[in-house]
Amino acid sequence: MEFKDRLKALRKEKKLTQVKLGEMLNYGYTAIANYESGRNQPSISDLKKIASIFNVSMDYLLGVNDIRYPYVIDDETAAFNEFRRYYTLLEEDSKADLLLHMEFLVERQNRMKAIPDLKYEDYELKNTIQKAAQKPVAYRKE
Repeated sequence: MEFKDRLKALRKEKKLTQVKLGEMLNYGYTAIANYESGRNQPSISDLKKIASIFNVSMDYLLGVNDIRYPYVIDDETAAFNEFRRYYTLLEEDSKADLLLHMEFLVERQNRMKAIPDLKYEDYELKNTIQKAAQKPVAYRKE
């Protein structure tokens, strides 16, 4: 897969528009459209930003290989192996739901860290407070 195809796939996977991705990189959507059509190539510094936004390696982004996270240490703990076993039993739709739920859990965890001394039980109250400031996390596929 070439850079242009990988960029488009990652952008759609994250449900970002060309406009939104352009804003994240501090330029217009036409730059993203040109990248995705193959008319232009980003600078190395922009490639680093794009890889960071999508949390992938530059090799993955450039299509050198298909390893998204080359520096993730293999986890061979019993708990992770059990998780892996259950994950392999899931159908594709269920895997997608699980990934969305995991994103929700990470977002909830990050939001809870933002308010010191917040207990898990108080999360719903905190979540209500933060709804005015941030879009709620969707964890269910529509």
